[in-house]
Amino acid sequence: MLLSVNTVVHLAVKVDIQQVTINGLSEWLFTARDQLFSQLVGRVVTQAQEQWLDAVSRAQSELICTGCGVVHRGRTGWTRRGSRTRRIKTSSGTLAFPLLQVTCRDCGATRTPCAPVMGVAPQQRITTELKRKAIERVFETSYHRSARAIRDCMGVSVSATTLHRYVQDSARRVQVTPAPECIAILADAAKVRAGSRAEFEDLRFAFQLTARSGTDSRRRAHLRVVGVGIGLRSWPQVLPGDEHTALVVTDGEPALEAHVRKRYPNARHQFCMWHAVYSLDYSLLQDRIPVQQRKGLRKELAGVLWRKASLRRRRRLYESYIERLSYSRTSQTQLRRAAAHLLFEEASAEVTTSLIERQMREVDRRTWVGARWSTSGVRNLMLLSMLRRHNADDYARVWQT
Repeated sequence: MLLSVNTVVHLAVKVDIQQVTINGLSEWLFTARDQLFSQLVGRVVTQAQEQWLDAVSRAQSELICTGCGVVHRGRTGWTRRGSRTRRIKTSSGTLAFPLLQVTCRDCGATRTPCAPVMGVAPQQRITTELKRKAIERVFETSYHRSARAIRDCMGVSVSATTLHRYVQDSARRVQVTPAPECIAILADAAKVRAGSRAEFEDLRFAFQLTARSGTDSRRRAHLRVVGVGIGLRSWPQVLPGDEHTALVVTDGEPALEAHVRKRYPNARHQFCMWHAVYSLDYSLLQDRIPVQQRKGLRKELAGVLWRKASLRRRRRLYESYIERLSYSRTSQTQLRRAAAHLLFEEASAEVTTSLIERQMREVDRRTWVGARWSTSGVRNLMLLSMLRRHNADDYARVWQT
């Protein structure tokens, strides 16, 4: 069953404006658009349904009763029963349009057969396109401000609680599909104020670096989301694993070593060099090393890791550096554990997670709002936001009806 229409619609609109100006016309159009759109849509929808029922009467189309499954062709077996008005919120305002009703003589049920074809579900009060635009507004600002903007700009009333429910429901339909091949997988986390624990939670992300384009001076990296998770046990959700990835770059979190070894058996697990230097500061702080000395030690470690020299030379410098940290056992333990994931004979395609630091800044910008999030709330919102930015196909599938 397919509804189609090819017609010309004439509208009779009363315009009463005391002083005609562009601003005055714009304000009048905004206040009258619900009426205008409802008239237009109502006539188009009615004509499309009338043409379809006429085709059924002439046995050129068929009417299938969803109650008993009987297929009707021709004028027998069904009866017209007027119409019922449906109201649905859209980004153009609230639309009111009629749905023709038909009674099946076999089962006696009265239904609106055109509603499913038009994408109108039972009890539906909002269109998918408005839901999508509303959620994309939430990507940028708070739920309350988004609800106010939707009301002011679209003339549609949607509460902040309803917007929150839209985000959670839409995120449940997400299916992340990684690319079959990539240069590397990069994983990192951002601290967010979420959950019931006093500490901040780790909101974790993994991205595939699928390609680079552009000139040498302005190389663009193409990223694709692999997974998003939050909390201590979320790495299996963030890094699901495969046998084809050749390089995985992460920070030095201990829980990641065994996980990457198990889920990515053929990949080189590279620790991010920037994180290796940055996290050294915390280890030195635990052993009460003064600030200025910590700065010098971090700078020296960076010089060892980034030195252009043979692997043998860099390993010797690295071991010598560790030996000189005898006054900081915590730092020595950290660096010895990281050695196998930092120094390689052949240079890695990527040695830091800097490509996804921009994504972490976007997370910070949206989530640091002075309130505590629920873990599912912040995870689902940022999942949809990242899909929109990087996985256009996965994001589009969320809105398919």
